[in-house]
Amino acid sequence: MSKRYAREKVPLKGKLFIAALIIVMALGLAADMFLSTEFTVQSNNFFPSSRVNVLITGHDEDHHGISRADTVIIASLDIEDKKAGLLFVPRDTRLMIPDRGFNRINAAYAFGGPRLVSRTLENFLDIEIDYHVDLDFDAFVRIIDALGGVEIEVEQHLRYRDDAADLTIDIPPGRQTLSGEDALKYVRYRGTHGDIGRVRRQQKFIESLVDQVLSPQTVARIPALIQETLRGVKTDVPVQDVVAFLNVAKDLDLARMETAKLPGRPEYINEASYWIANENEARLLVDQLIRSKEYLANTGVDLAIFNGNGVPGQAGSMAEKLERYGFNVVRLANADHYNYEETKIYYFSEEKRQVAENIQQYIGGRTILEEPPEDEEYISRIEIIVGRDILENNEGEDGETA
Repeated sequence: MSKRYAREKVPLKGKLFIAALIIVMALGLAADMFLSTEFTVQSNNFFPSSRVNVLITGHDEDHHGISRADTVIIASLDIEDKKAGLLFVPRDTRLMIPDRGFNRINAAYAFGGPRLVSRTLENFLDIEIDYHVDLDFDAFVRIIDALGGVEIEVEQHLRYRDDAADLTIDIPPGRQTLSGEDALKYVRYRGTHGDIGRVRRQQKFIESLVDQVLSPQTVARIPALIQETLRGVKTDVPVQDVVAFLNVAKDLDLARMETAKLPGRPEYINEASYWIANENEARLLVDQLIRSKEYLANTGVDLAIFNGNGVPGQAGSMAEKLERYGFNVVRLANADHYNYEETKIYYFSEEKRQVAENIQQYIGGRTILEEPPEDEEYISRIEIIVGRDILENNEGEDGETA
């Protein structure tokens, strides 16, 4: 990873994650009590993955009662190496929101909550987001107060007044312990540098927060912290996966946490300010922080996909699904005829057997090992002929037959 990205710190509002870490420490790291270490998304995944991706959002309601995400983070946990990668997405990032058109990413929260934010980021970054954790800022205030506040060096006098929202920020400079209310004002203050300046303050706050959470003085506050966390956090993490998160949390090395902000530039469009992501740099960061080693291994597998049932769009639809798992689709075409009843998956070396079988579990059909042609490129290639058996799970699309 480039030093420019690796050294940048970003905010983490995933208090459920922090609370899990506290709970495990308080129990004396009693890992032997927990027998299950596999996440549901792992057992349900046809393509093995050593990473679990979690969307973390922090939100409040404006004076019109509309909720918008003020913080958007993708946390990727490497469950084998016990590492975490965090990608912070500025709330003004302009993206294509499904069924809504281009807008800021925080507007996706207003339209459809964390699920629509997840879909938007999945489409843009070409990733899978497994779970979400959502925290409202009233809960943030209560959690910080339950912690006893957070000690931090305020770098400058923070002043702001918004009469319409009935908001006053007046935090003097110097080292001090911020209450929950002042902590929220500190991490939300925009100042002259806007959203990017806020990210830097959130970075500093999170570093101080983690130090305080891990301090011995926190142990006595664990009951109140757990209570406030459970009250203020909404998540789709299933109960059976909590143990798996605890097992990751107890061994996670925060010093190895790699973080970055979604790369891009500020820009005005129709007199509105946006953060315009650099797609090439963003995908590089995704590979470094979020992709699993299994996904990256799939990028070395070339796929040729042929339409063997004659329904328009079948090969293209299959390609879109498999590209999401990292496969490199090098050819889309029609098969020699359209009467294939069964989907066939051809592979040309024993080392590709497991990959072919994983694909077969995902799409159905039958795997077939064949001698490769003289062209050596076939060694890393898999060919798929889409048969009629797949139609019940894949609707046809307009366009060329393939």
